[in-house]
Amino acid sequence: MAFQGIPVLNYHAIDNTGNMLPSRNVSVSLTAFKEQMEWLYNEGYKTVTDTELKALLIEGKSPTGKMVLITFDDGYYSLYKYALEILSGYGFTATLFLSTSFIGNPYEQGDFDFVKHDHQLTWDEIKKLHAAGWSVQSHGYNHKRLNSLSVEEIIKEVTLSKSIIEQNLGTQVHSFAFPYGIYTNAVIQQLKVAGYTFAYSVHSGKMFSRSNKFRLPRIEINNMDTMDSFKTKTLTGYISKQHGARSKIRDIIYVNAALKDLIERWTPMFGFGNH
Repeated sequence: MAFQGIPVLNYHAIDNTGNMLPSRNVSVSLTAFKEQMEWLYNEGYKTVTDTELKALLIEGKSPTGKMVLITFDDGYYSLYKYALEILSGYGFTATLFLSTSFIGNPYEQGDFDFVKHDHQLTWDEIKKLHAAGWSVQSHGYNHKRLNSLSVEEIIKEVTLSKSIIEQNLGTQVHSFAFPYGIYTNAVIQQLKVAGYTFAYSVHSGKMFSRSNKFRLPRIEINNMDTMDSFKTKTLTGYISKQHGARSKIRDIIYVNAALKDLIERWTPMFGFGNH
C-alpha cells in the first residue's frame, strides 16, 4: 500500500465554557476534541514521535500503519487541563510549540486577547506534559510576525526561545512553528544557523518525505470544523478539492523561499500569502 502522507493537525486552545464564538475560532470545544481523538483512535492512527519523524523525513524510512502528528501552538493551560488526559487515554502524545515569554502569565494583552477563557501554562505544567511524552518545541519568544522584524530581532525570537526551553526541560529543541504561519527566506536562514532541523507552516496538506523541511505543512483544526470536515482534512490534508488544487499550485511556486518573498513583495494581490 502506497504511503498516503502524515496529517499534521494544528490546534491551539480547548474551550469548555459552552460559549464558543466565531471570533475565538483558534479554540475547539472539549466535546469536539474528544470526538476527534476518539475517531483517530478507532481509525487506527498512532501519534508520531520525534524519532519516527526524523527517520521518515531525514533518513527516508518507510512508515508503518496510520500516523498522525498532533500539534498545539502557543501554550494554553487548557492543554494541561483537558488534552493531556484525553490523549493519554488513547496512548497518544503531542508536540507543543511554545511562545516562551508568556509562560505563567494570563493572555490579557496583544496577540492573545481572543482567548479570554484561558491562560498560559507554567513551567511545572509544561514539565508534566514533557514527562508524559509530549515534545516541547519553539514558537518564538514573543509570538511576533517575523516578516516585520530586523535580522537581530529574528535571531532573538528563534534563539532565545530555543535556549529557554532547553534549559528548563533538559531536552533538544529542533523544531519551530512560525507564529501566524508567517515566514521569509531570512527567517529560514536564521533557523538553520540556530540549529533547527524542521519548521512548520500553516500551509495545508499532508507531510511526506519530500516535503520542504523548513516549510512543513499543517492542517488547522478550529471551532468551525464539523466531524465531517475534520475527517476530510485528516484523510486528504485539505478542506476541499478546490483548496487542495490551489494549495498545490502555491507549493510549486513557493518552493524557493527567496522567490516567495519576491512574489509577495511585488504582487501582494497574488493571493497565496504565507497562509
